Amino acid sequence: MFTNLGLFSNYSCPELTCNRPGCVFAHPGPSSTRAPPPTTRPTAPRPLPPTKEAQLAKQFQQGIHLCRLFPLRLSHQLHDLQPHLPGYVPSMHRNLPVCHTLTPTPSSQSSTSATPRSQSGPPMLRIGKSTPQPVSDRQKGLRTLYDQFVKLYGDLLYDHPDLARESAILQEQEISASAGQLKAYKSAIHHAAVSVSRRPPPDSVSHPSIGTVKQSRAATEAAKVKSASRLTRDRIERYYHSPESLALWGYPDSTDNELQHPSTHQVNAEGELHLCGRCKTEFIVSTSQELGDCRYHYGKLAPERAEGRRVWVYSCCRKERGSEGCEDGVHVFSYKEDDKKLAEVEAFKTTRVVREELAKTRELPKPVDVVGMDCEMIYTTSGSSLARVTIVDEDGAALLDELVRPRSDILDLNSRFSGITAEDMLSAVMDLNEVRAAGCAFIGPDTVIVGHGLENDLRALRLLHSKIIDTAILFPHDKGPPYRRALRDLVKEKLGFFIQDRTNESGHSSLEDAKAALDVLKWKVRDDGEP
Repeated sequence: MFTNLGLFSNYSCPELTCNRPGCVFAHPGPSSTRAPPPTTRPTAPRPLPPTKEAQLAKQFQQGIHLCRLFPLRLSHQLHDLQPHLPGYVPSMHRNLPVCHTLTPTPSSQSSTSATPRSQSGPPMLRIGKSTPQPVSDRQKGLRTLYDQFVKLYGDLLYDHPDLARESAILQEQEISASAGQLKAYKSAIHHAAVSVSRRPPPDSVSHPSIGTVKQSRAATEAAKVKSASRLTRDRIERYYHSPESLALWGYPDSTDNELQHPSTHQVNAEGELHLCGRCKTEFIVSTSQELGDCRYHYGKLAPERAEGRRVWVYSCCRKERGSEGCEDGVHVFSYKEDDKKLAEVEAFKTTRVVREELAKTRELPKPVDVVGMDCEMIYTTSGSSLARVTIVDEDGAALLDELVRPRSDILDLNSRFSGITAEDMLSAVMDLNEVRAAGCAFIGPDTVIVGHGLENDLRALRLLHSKIIDTAILFPHDKGPPYRRALRDLVKEKLGFFIQDRTNESGHSSLEDAKAALDVLKWKVRDDGEP
């Protein structure tokens, strides 16, 4: 037997009558058979039970951890504990740990989404549904991309602190969605990180180096196309039209002084006999006409094969030439290419003269090198009159886009083609002289004006100019003058998109047409290469 240490000698034996020899517990009365109790070792004092406040504090700290697992069940219980904690301060005065409830991710979203760990730190992946790649590997890939974007953006992060996080998140999501297996994912992450590291440092958020690999490549390609499309004088001077070519296509003669100083001045043709430009019948110009006085075809004639023979039909109603008109309107007229008659209504002016007159009253800006221009016309008692003029710069930004207040009474707004309504004309404040002066604030004698069928626009504006690039001449019709290709057909063929939707009866947009003419010229510059 082992030696008895007497550790329980101070405790009474639980048995009332104990016959156990050598019992380790104390018994009442002397016993000659028991050894005297040895000296007991001092025992350490028991710790005091925790106070109520300490218990509450411990429960609160444990609850924060549990709240992340069971947020809906425990968050209200923690809220009840807070006022009883020692040193508690309401949340409006002190930031306490916040327990965020987890919201289910919509099925339409990605199975895992990246959220920032902090405003300035690397993003963290929020665990959602399973993905083809383990979340731990995705987090490593996200951190790798983030580090490269931070190095690339550099000082831009001071003004745009979230730029690196956003780029890394988008890039990682693209790779995760397309890579599939883990091996392909890791390889794609590596190649993307190398691609980012080789980009030139950006100096602004619009730099082509900003964004994911796809975004950067698209922006870089667009920048190359833009650079190759710059309409510098060295590139476009080969497309200038000679005076003989302009005369062949019916442009007003910019050297004819009689157009600038007509012998007579007659603004209104009301009461005169003219030939209707629509139904080809004579009529007396008057504002008292009624709708239906003129029946005409607004479409163009085109040849077709029908029943083994060639016939000419109108594009508006598919009826043959010589049939009764399909549209009700009023009689209208125009002086077309009779420049001397047009000058009697309103004199022509050269670009140089207009700028010299403006310079006497104000300081003029430097003229733009290249502009695109398009005008819309309406019918008045003075014939075809200017109603809207649009001038854009090389990048397509509008320099001038103004409605023009006619000096004569309006016969027809020609809304099907001009796109101008009666409500629009109520907002017109400039007359022809004022809008021409406003346009020449940007156009100088050496400015190149680009457009499609510009001879009609220059006549309506009463402007004489020599540096012209007309896309109708630049891309001639197979039959030669006076036939010309439509601008919408050129845009569709060269640029691959549509303008002037034929199903839309709201008319042309002079802003759209001016931009389109410039875009067609840019295509020509790219296609021909450097001179």
